[in-house]
Amino acid sequence: MGIKEVAKMAGVSPSTVSRVVNSGDINAASPETQTRIWNAVHALGYVPNENAQKLKKIKSHTPQVSMDIDCVYSRSVGSEIDPFFVTMMHSVEVEAFAHGYHLRYQYSAADMLAGKINLPSYDVSSAVVLGRIEPETYMILKSRYKNIVYVGLQMSDLYIDQVVSNGYDATLDCIKYLKSLGHTKVCYLGETQNEQRFDAFLQGSREILGVSRPPVATASFSPSSGYDSINRILKENPDFSAILCSNDILAMGAMRALKEHDLKVPEDISLIGINDMEMVRYLDPMLTAVHIHVEELGKQAAKLLIDRINGDHKLPMKIVIPYSIIERDSCAPYRGK
Repeated sequence: MGIKEVAKMAGVSPSTVSRVVNSGDINAASPETQTRIWNAVHALGYVPNENAQKLKKIKSHTPQVSMDIDCVYSRSVGSEIDPFFVTMMHSVEVEAFAHGYHLRYQYSAADMLAGKINLPSYDVSSAVVLGRIEPETYMILKSRYKNIVYVGLQMSDLYIDQVVSNGYDATLDCIKYLKSLGHTKVCYLGETQNEQRFDAFLQGSREILGVSRPPVATASFSPSSGYDSINRILKENPDFSAILCSNDILAMGAMRALKEHDLKVPEDISLIGINDMEMVRYLDPMLTAVHIHVEELGKQAAKLLIDRINGDHKLPMKIVIPYSIIERDSCAPYRGK
């Protein structure tokens, strides 16, 4: 099978297929188009000539090496996958493909733990785990895969290769930024169980803002949960001038809830998120956010996994990718109430 057959199945031009699978640029097409292309690549077993030569060479010298990689979404349930991790997965796939590897199977850890996953019969010994990995999940994955790389925003104490952007430090920097604007009453929106961003929020509230019991709106990572949680806290404890959202899609739900309560952003409530996905630049107002280099996280995770597969390192490696706060329109100096 060649590139023309992939293009026909995906409903795009051969040049679009080439840009997506060969350029290493995850912005070469829309996420929907990329998904169709990669699905076609998998279905047809397409491998470019250069990668086919790599595959042939590797198999001829080390026939025990599998060129397939699984992808495990550890923070999703069913079909609910954070766009942040979808972007990360595409970056992993592009980099793996450049080295002759394929992402053959994707599934959620929740479905695996519930016994809903029936993995294909072929031998896949390597996996990338996207998002916070719990010890229970890790032990099951360790029994299934020889090589595992974890990638996300939470530092792990597990004896495992990992590529991370430090969500704990990013949260503290968000609090420092809001404090510089005069905000001392900051509400946290996000998950609270085994979540380092929440732990950082509590520490920052105490040590930076001087608040021992800050308002907390517990929410799972979805717009609807962010919307419901902000609606709830506005009725129960509305005494805050800023909201720190632990990811972008929560900020989208929060904005909607604030608007329905006739609260303007940033005039009445400042809003800051973590991730800085492309979609937040089209919100009104544009969201101030911690920019996580998600493409680089995925790319380095794939490289680290392949390095592990090839036996080029034995001890667990940790790669930390920096972040930065991007100031836009959703935060303003505190005006008092």
